[in-house]
Amino acid sequence: MSTSDEIHNGRDTLRYVRLALLVLPLLLVVAIVIYGILNGKVEDSISSYYLGPSRDLFVAMLVATGVMLVVYKGAALEDYALNLAGFYAIFVALVPTRLGQTLSMLDTHAQIQLIRSVQISVVAVLVVSAVFVWLEWKTTKWSPRSLHISKLSKMLTIASTVLLIAFIGLLLWRSIEGTDFAGVHYAAALLLIISMGVAIASHLGREDLCDTDTSGGRSTHYAVLLVLMALGIVGWLVLTVMGISQALFIVEWYEIGLFTYFWYLESRRLWNYPALAPRTPREFPQQPSQ
Repeated sequence: MSTSDEIHNGRDTLRYVRLALLVLPLLLVVAIVIYGILNGKVEDSISSYYLGPSRDLFVAMLVATGVMLVVYKGAALEDYALNLAGFYAIFVALVPTRLGQTLSMLDTHAQIQLIRSVQISVVAVLVVSAVFVWLEWKTTKWSPRSLHISKLSKMLTIASTVLLIAFIGLLLWRSIEGTDFAGVHYAAALLLIISMGVAIASHLGREDLCDTDTSGGRSTHYAVLLVLMALGIVGWLVLTVMGISQALFIVEWYEIGLFTYFWYLESRRLWNYPALAPRTPREFPQQPSQ
């Protein structure tokens, strides 16, 4: 039986994780605004800031966000999707965008050093991730069946797993190849967005997100978020056809804004959970995984 202090501490920890996920993007927003004022321009994508003075903040924000997405626990499918999103976020941060272009401006020795540093980072993250998965498997009462509670969740789980295997295959291939890690950065960014969408989709049809819940978590909110995220991809294609050079930059922040709003909804809905007073199954039918 958990004590009152343990419940308070656990609830406060989750509160701060959600709040941190809300404010972390501000690091890069402030840096980009200052950069734009000083240089009089906006880059064509967020990833382009990796090559500039905002690199450290870009990497710090994504790695910190990735770690917290992995640490955060929710219902089975949501937890799986957020773990994947955190995994991909770290590779968006550690594998440079336009690495081939950067390498072309370096001498042979510097090229080897840069490639070697990326290879070391990739292997390190893969090893640590494998250890984390093993520890999770050994210490948590978890079953793959918990991800297959409906046809939608089963389909999303299978699709997410197939994409994960394909991405790991790409990582290993590019690491062994040892050239410019072509496609890794953008694949990780795309899969990050897809995983965020799966996390949002996991809320659809849940009984605890009924229309009487006015604390921020209505199923219609999550359905609208998914539609808006899909429209963002369409918008990127339209803006690109129109010749707008910052099309990707606009869509990236649009998607980040939607996911930030998702965390705002979750923060409101779960602010007082778990509560000290006993709750009925109707109010909290699903317990977070331990």
